[in-house]
Amino acid sequence: MKNKEELRVTTIKHIWSEENDRWMYLEYNVLNKLCGMSFMQGDEYEVFKAEYAENDRGLMEFYETMLYTFPIEEVSVDRITFINKVMWAYCSADQIRAKY
Repeated sequence: MKNKEELRVTTIKHIWSEENDRWMYLEYNVLNKLCGMSFMQGDEYEVFKAEYAENDRGLMEFYETMLYTFPIEEVSVDRITFINKVMWAYCSADQIRAKY
C-alpha cells in the first residue's frame, strides 16, 4: 500500500515526443517517482491539455506491471523511452483485444 507522500503529486510534465508523435502527461511525487500518466497521439497541444492532461489509472497500473515484468528493458533505456514503449504496448494490446 502506498503512503500519502507517494501519492502526492509535486511535479507535472507535458512532454512532446516527436519520434512517437504524442504528447505525454507525467506526474511525479516528492520522491521523483512516476505516479500518474496519460498521453495523446498527435501534436494538438490545446486538445491534449483540455482532454488528456490527467492521470489515466489503467495506463498507470499497466506501467507499474511493466516495471516488474520487464526490469531489464527498463534499465537498458532512458525513462522516457521506456514510458513510450509501455504506451505503445498498451495501445497495441487494447486494439488487438478490441479486434478479437
